[in-house]
Amino acid sequence: MTETQDYLYAVIMAGGSGTRFWPRSRRDRPKQLLNITGDEILLKKTIDLVKPIIPPARIKIITTASQAEAVRKVVPEIPAANVIAEPFGKNTAPAIGLSALFIEQEQPNAVLVILPADHHIQDKTKFLEQILAGVSKALEGDHIITTGIVPRGPETAYGYIEAERLVDEKHGIYTVRSFHEKPDQETAQRFIDQGNFFWNSGIFIASAARMLEEMAEHLPNNHRWLMHVRAFLGTDKAPEAINEAYRNMEAISVDYGVMERSKRIRMIAGDYGWDDVGSWPSAAQYWPTDEQGNAHIGDVVTLDSSQCIVYSPHKTVALLGVDDLIVVQEDDVLLVASKQRCQDVKRLVEKLHSDGRDKLV
Repeated sequence: MTETQDYLYAVIMAGGSGTRFWPRSRRDRPKQLLNITGDEILLKKTIDLVKPIIPPARIKIITTASQAEAVRKVVPEIPAANVIAEPFGKNTAPAIGLSALFIEQEQPNAVLVILPADHHIQDKTKFLEQILAGVSKALEGDHIITTGIVPRGPETAYGYIEAERLVDEKHGIYTVRSFHEKPDQETAQRFIDQGNFFWNSGIFIASAARMLEEMAEHLPNNHRWLMHVRAFLGTDKAPEAINEAYRNMEAISVDYGVMERSKRIRMIAGDYGWDDVGSWPSAAQYWPTDEQGNAHIGDVVTLDSSQCIVYSPHKTVALLGVDDLIVVQEDDVLLVASKQRCQDVKRLVEKLHSDGRDKLV
């Protein structure tokens, strides 16, 4: 599959810390720079995913200044100047706005394919076909296209998009009624039963100009500061302008700030084996598994143990009479957790911070 339009750019958001993958993921070694699924670094997988339609010269990666050099080292095929460094993270709306400014300066008619660095896609051909359909729809009606994933069950770890009216049957494109935050189990089951709810993937398609115009309407303070940055792009005062803007912009997600407020949103239904790789169990589904359902990377000895997840590439782990555990061995720390509490690993990292044990995070 080949796409040669010089207006098509990718924006890969790679500034997160991935605290649910602690202790593998740390401040200086975030999730997107790790081989979590057992085959390749997540950021590299995302670049390879879009390369058939967008060459490296038009792939931008936005990350924090503290991670920018590490990002450049792990993906040398991306031009160093294409790694955009935020002074610090302020959620996805400022990150997307800043990326749009840089790209618009290069190509005023740019269309952006915005995606996180840490997702796993099984059917890459189908994914790219749907992305290109979304690009066409974004151009056709000056819309912002979001990707909703056909749900495989009542998942509580994802936000949901409530689709309204099918406007393009061939490509599965809908108008959007509403966005919903991560639900409880009962609500998630109700969403699934209703049949018009999709998982929110965090993948968006829009022209740079449209994205900035929507921010002007719905996030006017952030937009004012982005315009301040625009005035100095390409000059030696640009870093200072970006720092000042980040001190003053609201820290808000593009979902809250734009998607939930805009009237120009369309959703394309995606069904290509999507996973956000957001927790140890989601990563472990791609690892080798024994007859008792124990997924592992490294040498593991088990007796009367099942459905455990073990990451220990350098030390043998022996499991005796235990079920549904997560065991992650690092040089300086050992994590042992219940699989049912996998989303709470983030809380454990927060506790380490509050206890002053920052060397471990």
